[in-house]
Amino acid sequence: MALDQTAIQAVAQAAIHSADFGRRITVPPVMPSLYEQVYASILEAICGGLLRPGDRINQDDLAQSLNVSRQPVTQALTVLKTQDFVQDTGRRGLVVAPLRKGFFEALYQLRESLDPMAAKLAARHTTALARAAGLQLLQQGRAAVQDGSVAALTSADMAFHMWIYEQAGNPLLAETLKLYWHHLRRAMVAVVAPSLDRSSVWDEHEGILSAVLSGDETLAETLSQQHIQGATRRVVSTLSA
Repeated sequence: MALDQTAIQAVAQAAIHSADFGRRITVPPVMPSLYEQVYASILEAICGGLLRPGDRINQDDLAQSLNVSRQPVTQALTVLKTQDFVQDTGRRGLVVAPLRKGFFEALYQLRESLDPMAAKLAARHTTALARAAGLQLLQQGRAAVQDGSVAALTSADMAFHMWIYEQAGNPLLAETLKLYWHHLRRAMVAVVAPSLDRSSVWDEHEGILSAVLSGDETLAETLSQQHIQGATRRVVSTLSA
């Protein structure tokens, strides 16, 4: 049986409209949920040193401080507990997890392998856009040194190294180290706070950045290796067993 021409035209017109809709459709920006906002706020308080190792965590106080109900706070703390940022001590309830020397020794051993490789790959893949971002991160780090804020310093340090990982072109590097860098910030607070020579770290960062931007893979790898070895000595030697 022959198809009705009117029906054929209707189907064709619907297909055109469908194709046009597909080209026009956009995905709206995803706003973080309340739980995600609460999680980020508590994590920043822990990593920035506002909540110190051993500090007791009162969920009601946190909820009141963040102007939210208790539920998203409970959700956030449950995740932070699985990530070893907080721990349950029984009668005292939840406290900020201590800085365990063995954990950070293992973590810095991992960085001694991955950071030099990331710097080498970054020197191979750096783009003009990434160049501008890298220089801006260096300026932010220098500004944080002048400002003297430990939270700003550790945040800038994390941002700089995350930039190196991202420029390496291997998504597993950034994904693997992103969570661990929040733990590293906690350890850095203990080391950076009493340090009198904070600018030397950013002198080392500048050397790594210069090698990366010039495409010198060997120098970038070498300077990164020296930088992480120095960081290992500063941080691990400061932490108690």
